[in-house]
Amino acid sequence: MAKIKSRKTSYYGNEFDSKAEGEFYLLLRADENVLDIELQPQYTLLSAFSVPCHRCEGKGKVENQKTLRMNKCTLCSSTGKRMRQPWKYTADFKVTYKDGKEEVIDVKGYANERFPLVKKMFENVMGFELVVWQKNNKKGWVRK
Repeated sequence: MAKIKSRKTSYYGNEFDSKAEGEFYLLLRADENVLDIELQPQYTLLSAFSVPCHRCEGKGKVENQKTLRMNKCTLCSSTGKRMRQPWKYTADFKVTYKDGKEEVIDVKGYANERFPLVKKMFENVMGFELVVWQKNNKKGWVRK
Protein backbone atom coordinates (compact mmCIF):
# COMPACT_ATOMS: atom_id res chain seq x y z
CA MET A 1 0.00 0.00 0.00
CA ALA A 2 1.47 3.33 -1.04
CA LYS A 3 1.68 6.24 1.37
CA ILE A 4 -0.73 9.03 0.54
CA LYS A 5 1.09 12.35 0.55
CA SER A 6 -1.21 15.09 1.76
CA ARG A 7 -0.51 18.36 3.49
CA LYS A 8 -2.13 19.21 6.78
CA THR A 9 -4.10 22.44 6.64
CA SER A 10 -5.85 24.57 9.22
CA TYR A 11 -9.16 26.46 9.02
CA TYR A 12 -10.88 28.29 11.89
CA GLY A 13 -8.42 26.80 14.38
CA ASN A 14 -9.11 23.20 13.30
CA GLU A 15 -6.37 21.09 11.73
CA PHE A 16 -7.27 18.81 8.83
CA ASP A 17 -5.34 15.89 7.34
CA SER A 18 -5.60 17.22 3.79
CA LYS A 19 -6.39 20.33 1.82
CA ALA A 20 -9.48 18.64 0.34
CA GLU A 21 -10.80 17.85 3.83
CA GLY A 22 -10.29 21.47 4.89
CA GLU A 23 -12.05 22.78 1.79
CA PHE A 24 -14.99 20.44 2.40
CA TYR A 25 -15.21 21.77 5.97
CA LEU A 26 -15.53 25.30 4.57
CA LEU A 27 -18.28 24.07 2.26
CA LEU A 28 -20.15 22.54 5.21
CA ARG A 29 -19.78 25.73 7.28
CA ALA A 30 -21.26 27.77 4.43
CA ASP A 31 -24.28 25.43 4.07
CA GLU A 32 -27.27 27.00 5.85
CA ASN A 33 -28.93 23.59 6.32
CA VAL A 34 -26.09 22.36 8.55
CA LEU A 35 -26.80 22.62 12.27
CA ASP A 36 -23.66 20.97 13.71
CA ILE A 37 -20.34 19.61 12.43
CA GLU A 38 -18.44 17.11 14.57
CA LEU A 39 -14.81 16.68 13.53
CA GLN A 40 -13.03 13.31 13.59
CA PRO A 41 -15.80 11.17 15.18
CA GLN A 42 -14.52 7.73 16.16
CA TYR A 43 -16.43 4.46 15.76
CA THR A 44 -15.57 0.97 17.02
CA LEU A 45 -16.02 -1.53 14.20
CA LEU A 46 -14.79 -4.55 16.15
CA SER A 47 -14.49 -4.74 19.94
CA ALA A 48 -11.35 -5.97 21.69
CA PHE A 49 -11.20 -9.75 22.01
CA SER A 50 -8.87 -12.50 23.15
CA VAL A 51 -7.56 -15.68 21.56
CA PRO A 52 -5.93 -18.66 23.28
CA CYS A 53 -2.15 -18.39 23.53
CA HIS A 54 -0.50 -20.73 21.02
CA ARG A 55 2.68 -21.18 23.07
CA CYS A 56 1.06 -22.44 26.30
CA GLU A 57 -2.13 -23.69 24.59
CA GLY A 58 -4.25 -21.56 26.93
CA LYS A 59 -2.79 -23.02 30.17
CA GLY A 60 -0.61 -20.05 31.16
CA LYS A 61 2.43 -22.24 31.83
CA VAL A 62 5.13 -23.66 29.57
CA GLU A 63 7.61 -26.45 30.25
CA ASN A 64 11.23 -25.28 30.42
CA GLN A 65 13.27 -27.44 28.03
CA LYS A 66 16.40 -27.38 30.23
CA THR A 67 14.96 -27.89 33.73
CA LEU A 68 11.68 -29.55 32.72
CA ARG A 69 9.87 -27.31 35.22
CA MET A 70 6.69 -25.43 34.46
CA ASN A 71 7.37 -21.70 33.96
CA LYS A 72 5.02 -18.80 33.45
CA CYS A 73 4.29 -18.17 29.78
CA THR A 74 5.90 -14.84 28.84
CA LEU A 75 3.91 -14.50 25.62
CA CYS A 76 0.53 -14.23 27.36
CA SER A 77 1.77 -13.15 30.83
CA SER A 78 0.42 -16.42 32.31
CA THR A 79 -3.19 -15.62 31.43
CA GLY A 80 -3.52 -18.23 28.71
CA LYS A 81 -5.06 -15.57 26.44
CA ARG A 82 -3.67 -13.02 24.02
CA MET A 83 -5.59 -9.78 23.66
CA ARG A 84 -6.35 -8.23 20.31
CA GLN A 85 -6.92 -4.49 19.99
CA PRO A 86 -10.32 -3.13 18.90
CA TRP A 87 -10.73 -2.01 15.29
CA LYS A 88 -11.58 1.68 15.37
CA TYR A 89 -12.44 3.93 12.46
CA THR A 90 -12.19 7.71 12.50
CA ALA A 91 -14.39 9.48 9.96
CA ASP A 92 -13.74 13.03 8.81
CA PHE A 93 -17.10 14.57 9.79
CA LYS A 94 -20.41 13.80 11.43
CA VAL A 95 -22.90 16.36 10.17
CA THR A 96 -26.28 17.11 11.74
CA TYR A 97 -28.76 18.97 9.54
CA LYS A 98 -31.59 21.25 10.67
CA ASP A 99 -34.19 18.63 9.71
CA GLY A 100 -32.60 16.16 12.18
CA LYS A 101 -30.84 14.04 9.57
CA GLU A 102 -27.27 12.95 10.38
CA GLU A 103 -24.52 11.89 7.99
CA VAL A 104 -21.07 10.47 8.61
CA ILE A 105 -18.78 11.81 5.89
CA ASP A 106 -15.35 10.81 4.66
CA VAL A 107 -13.53 13.03 2.18
CA LYS A 108 -11.23 11.16 -0.17
CA GLY A 109 -8.64 12.48 -2.55
CA TYR A 110 -7.62 8.92 -3.22
CA ALA A 111 -9.20 5.72 -1.86
CA ASN A 112 -6.59 3.08 -1.07
CA GLU A 113 -7.15 -0.68 -1.40
CA ARG A 114 -8.29 -1.03 2.21
CA PHE A 115 -11.01 1.62 2.17
CA PRO A 116 -13.82 -0.40 0.48
CA LEU A 117 -13.45 -3.03 3.21
CA VAL A 118 -13.54 -0.39 5.97
CA LYS A 119 -16.60 1.26 4.37
CA LYS A 120 -18.45 -2.05 4.12
CA MET A 121 -17.57 -2.98 7.72
CA PHE A 122 -18.66 0.46 8.97
CA GLU A 123 -22.02 0.21 7.20
CA ASN A 124 -22.58 -3.34 8.49
CA VAL A 125 -21.80 -2.50 12.12
CA MET A 126 -23.34 0.97 12.33
CA GLY A 127 -26.40 0.28 10.16
CA PHE A 128 -26.18 3.43 8.02
CA GLU A 129 -24.23 4.66 5.00
CA LEU A 130 -20.75 6.13 5.19
CA VAL A 131 -20.98 9.01 2.72
CA VAL A 132 -17.85 9.53 0.62
CA TRP A 133 -17.12 12.82 -1.14
CA GLN A 134 -14.30 13.22 -3.62
CA LYS A 135 -13.02 16.39 -5.25
CA ASN A 136 -12.89 16.20 -9.04
CA ASN A 137 -10.96 18.89 -10.92
CA LYS A 138 -13.61 19.12 -13.67
CA LYS A 139 -16.86 18.42 -11.81
CA GLY A 140 -16.09 19.82 -8.36
CA TRP A 141 -17.30 17.78 -5.37
CA VAL A 142 -18.71 14.37 -6.34
CA ARG A 143 -20.58 12.07 -3.99
CA LYS A 144 -19.33 8.51 -4.47
